[in-house]
Amino acid sequence: MDQVRSSASRIFNITSVEGRDDWDEKCDRTYGVVQNLINDLSEKEAHDALTSAVCKDAKTHEDVCVGLVYMILTDQPNAARSFRDLSFIAKDGLVFVLSHLTQLVIDRFPRLLDSVRTQLMWLIKELVRANVTGTDMVIWNLMRQIAGGDVAARNIWLADTLMDLLIDQRAWLDKFPFLIASVVYTYLRLIEDHTSPTYAVIRQKETNFCISLLREKFSDCMTIGRDLVRLLQHVARVPEFELLWRDILHNPKALLPTFTGLSQLMQIRTSRRFLFLRLTPDMEKKMVFLTTSVRFGNQKRYQDWFQRQYLSTPESQSLRCDLIRFIVGVIHPSNEVLCSDIIPRWAVLGWLLTTCTHPVAASNAKMALFYDWLFYDAERDNIMNIEPAILVMYHSMRPHPAITATLLDFLCRIIPNFYPPMSNQVRLGILTSLRQILEKRVLPSLSPLMTNPKLDKELQLLIQESFPEFCRATQNSSPPTIDGVKSEDFKEIDGESIIISSSSESVLAPPSLIPASDTTHEPVFSDDEDQDDIPIATKMKMRGKVSASSVRTIPAQLLEISNTVAQLDGDVRVYVEMLVSESDIEARCSAVENLVQSISQDPLGSEQAQMLVQCLHAIFLHDLSTTPLLTGPINPEAMEDSISRPMFVLLRCFAEMVDDDSKSRSPITDLLVELYKLQPKTGYFLLYFLRASKASESKFASYREVCQARDMEVAHCLLEDLKICADDDVNLLCYMAADVFQKFPDESRNNSEIIHLYVSNIDGTQLYQLVVQCLHGALVLFDKDPSIVELLASSLEWETFEQMALWQLVAAHSIPLSLLLSLLPKLKEDQHCEALTALLAMIKHERPNNDLLKALLSCPIESFISALLSHWSSESSTSLAQILANQFNSALNMNSLPGGLSSSNSPGKRKRTTMNSLSAATGFKVTPTPGSGIDPSIELMMTHMEIMRTCLTANLLTKNGKQQPAEIKVFAHESMQQALQQVQQVCNDSQKKKFSDLFSLLDTNDEPEVSSGSRRPAGRGSKRTGNRLTTNNSNRNSKQSNKEESEEESSEEEVIIKQRTAKKRRKTNLVSDSD
Repeated sequence: MDQVRSSASRIFNITSVEGRDDWDEKCDRTYGVVQNLINDLSEKEAHDALTSAVCKDAKTHEDVCVGLVYMILTDQPNAARSFRDLSFIAKDGLVFVLSHLTQLVIDRFPRLLDSVRTQLMWLIKELVRANVTGTDMVIWNLMRQIAGGDVAARNIWLADTLMDLLIDQRAWLDKFPFLIASVVYTYLRLIEDHTSPTYAVIRQKETNFCISLLREKFSDCMTIGRDLVRLLQHVARVPEFELLWRDILHNPKALLPTFTGLSQLMQIRTSRRFLFLRLTPDMEKKMVFLTTSVRFGNQKRYQDWFQRQYLSTPESQSLRCDLIRFIVGVIHPSNEVLCSDIIPRWAVLGWLLTTCTHPVAASNAKMALFYDWLFYDAERDNIMNIEPAILVMYHSMRPHPAITATLLDFLCRIIPNFYPPMSNQVRLGILTSLRQILEKRVLPSLSPLMTNPKLDKELQLLIQESFPEFCRATQNSSPPTIDGVKSEDFKEIDGESIIISSSSESVLAPPSLIPASDTTHEPVFSDDEDQDDIPIATKMKMRGKVSASSVRTIPAQLLEISNTVAQLDGDVRVYVEMLVSESDIEARCSAVENLVQSISQDPLGSEQAQMLVQCLHAIFLHDLSTTPLLTGPINPEAMEDSISRPMFVLLRCFAEMVDDDSKSRSPITDLLVELYKLQPKTGYFLLYFLRASKASESKFASYREVCQARDMEVAHCLLEDLKICADDDVNLLCYMAADVFQKFPDESRNNSEIIHLYVSNIDGTQLYQLVVQCLHGALVLFDKDPSIVELLASSLEWETFEQMALWQLVAAHSIPLSLLLSLLPKLKEDQHCEALTALLAMIKHERPNNDLLKALLSCPIESFISALLSHWSSESSTSLAQILANQFNSALNMNSLPGGLSSSNSPGKRKRTTMNSLSAATGFKVTPTPGSGIDPSIELMMTHMEIMRTCLTANLLTKNGKQQPAEIKVFAHESMQQALQQVQQVCNDSQKKKFSDLFSLLDTNDEPEVSSGSRRPAGRGSKRTGNRLTTNNSNRNSKQSNKEESEEESSEEEVIIKQRTAKKRRKTNLVSDSD
């Protein structure tokens, strides 16, 4: 039935002009679907109806989930019931629900009604309590909606409510290191906005929480990098943070044993994931649009709108720092954008600086602009992070000279004032930045800045004192034109003077992007971009065209192969020369691609191939020596950077050829085999590339093909390559484990050599990571077949930690216990304690059963069996007694067989002849022969019982030294009593003496009697007078005299009854025989 829809939205604030969007109407429709399913039904019937509906198809499942979320957000009284239904009926672990909530938080949170916001926070809190995977990213996106510089009631409520949730769920938060760092980054920034006494309560709450996280989780917070120091500077006057600053500066090891001080933090570049965090999604869209779609000269109306929307209040001035850090660290346009007429970054930053009127905010904004300069490292940092600041100063000399002067003054004064003990390091960082600017040709010369005659004389002297190297260089050069720019290069655009060029090239591109020798070349990048850049524009690849500025000085190590390179022929020589002389990484990667294509189409001769291999080996080895494969923690960003080098381009091309089944891949295969001989790391490099690039399963055939070309088994190749990897980097070895064991299961799983390689190299942290992967199902090390027993048997000779690590990994898999028990006969108590300890911990959690007890009672390791039996007796003595009695009865049946009917003497029999089957066949009751003695298997079982009795008796001693024998329930059970009595009958004198303490636990009223050569079965014809066991013989002797008289009176009667019974039995047998 069609639902009657109201024109008003139940979740959004909308105007009559806006109307309801498709998303809102979809929620309304799914709400109607759920209502139709559960109307007028009880809670159980409604649950059944929802469960049946979601099983129909994926669309219905999504509709029901969205409908229930809509009910939670709009129907507060029934929210708990709706969440319970949602948890039960979701078939995907609430993945779709979290995706729906993430979209709601990112795109539509500002439009939500207040009541819906409250319910959304309640729902997120329930998801956290339920520990639903992925909730941390919903909270991360929700933190982005807390706008900086905004003290409106709604914004304060969101910050306060989210803070309460995180405080309440602190244990859950501690599981997510990145979320911890994000929370610290967010709330350190918000404390700056809550300095007014009006917000004293929330400020104190935020301060306490941030201090707690910083002191207890400092290793997680360190991942923020240098911007953590910047934020701590803004709140340094808060008393709690003053104490923290003292520890950072003077006692860093109080925060973390491996923390060396402020310099260590400043050398870590802040990831753009944190810089994203302090702009709301709406602000981010506006900024990206402004810097990628607005033409230079048309930006004023967009800037005015943004200023009115977000920067119009005094409190909002602190937002400028967030915007500057976002533009500097996140928005890295490609050369295609730089060479277009889109507004450049320096113009947007100039607008933010010139419109700032608050002195403190202006100082913080300049610090945000230059922050990456202070400890700049050309190897770790990005030129694009320092480029905007120098261009702001350069392009502001004529239209806004005050901006240029104040920025230069700030740059000079920050050297001694940032932190005096580290002034030399700060100066080195700034000098390195300026050198990099010249090397990358961001500016052709610093002369317009350093020797500008319009600068104040005092500032000129300060510049000369701070940067004498650059001032001397500029004085030796030809004098610049006024302000370093020709007068005809200025033009009035939109009311502002800007610098233009009289040439045909676009002046919006930095000078480094315009080739000096040939203006027809395609543009190249000013620096390699990080992989987590926002996709502003597509990178342009250079194919065989090299700019003059990208040629490097040939390293000394590569000069040795110059003669070999000269002997190469044709295009191959050209591409190898590019690899040697080119400095641009993308040009070198392009050269490798062209080289592979050339070799595939026109295979080389053996001599040429050998020379090419020698050249590639030297080039790749030099790359690895100058830039190690991985220098820090393994994360997606580091992996992408590590495989963006020429060596991995070769491996990528080969893997793609194998995936496409290209027939021309044979020359590349031969090339890799020869390269393998010179560089043994090639094998694990290929495995690492396949893992880091998330290659499809079909591409892993490339590794098998290389192994085949080397005439080696895949398992042997894997072992060799992983050994080399373990020598280089154990973390990398663990990182590749998932793919090694998943893509090569036959060669790696249950392989004792490969698994021993892992456990012999890892430490506790790496072991934990492997166990976590095993429990997630991402890593499977063992197949559930008998070969695992061979692996465990071979591990008995390993070192103690290696064995313990192996058993931890075994415990993380669901290996059948029957397989593990087959290892018991091979274990010795004094030699294999590691395996016994692990088995003990695993078996104790099992419930005892006949099969398990049968295997255990045949084990001669007494302490092992007694420990398990004692544990089970305290858990469930009744079931244990019954199972033990069954084992004794089965063993006695086999012990009482006549020699001629024994299964060992009758190999032709398919069935074993037991006491019960013999009785059924002959018609006579077969009983154990009294005094004949029990066989070794039963004697071993009795030994285990005796040790268990000793342990249980010792455990029952009270503080006064008295015993409580009634607590040994396992021996008091009727079935156990009968089993022990039957064993006692069969035992010979020496065995009875050996187990006398065990037999003393038998109830004396059930003592069997012997009449006419046969014993009366225990418990028959008599009644127990007590149900308590004792090991004290005096209790039993005190009753003996009372029993003797009654036993003598009944003995004659019993003899008569037994004679009559015997006659009846003979009569029956005669009838049976005649039949």
